[in-house]
Amino acid sequence: MRNLLLLLLPLFSLGLSAQDAPTVHSCVTDGVAVGGYDLVSYHQEGGPVPGSADHAGEHGDLRYLFSTAANRDLFRADPERYLPTYQGWCAATLAMGRLACPDYTNFKIEQGRLLLFELAGFTNGRSLWNSDPAGFRERADANFEKLVR
Repeated sequence: MRNLLLLLLPLFSLGLSAQDAPTVHSCVTDGVAVGGYDLVSYHQEGGPVPGSADHAGEHGDLRYLFSTAANRDLFRADPERYLPTYQGWCAATLAMGRLACPDYTNFKIEQGRLLLFELAGFTNGRSLWNSDPAGFRERADANFEKLVR
């Protein structure tokens, strides 16, 4: 497994190293977090779906879009339930000691929490994570404290 990770690590080279760690806490495009996807929809059948500016909501200093007013209201009632783990950074790349924005359609709900993953070339961060979830989580948790917090 270690050799596989070392072989695949260069494919994640677009991620940021510790000295390049951003001052923002999530991948944000045009002022909108999570690529404009509805965070609640990740937990629903058929999700994720893009949100709409008509159903925008704020949390902290970030703007989120929702596909319906009902989903926005669910988020407002319990944002911690829906916010992505690792503040939206790719979980697998974080486990490897780097920061990268994910592909927002490449996700997993694990223990009720949203994990997002990048797709880099032919490498799928979710597939890597699934090869050793406990090990990846342990490393991602430790690296999150170093790189993001």
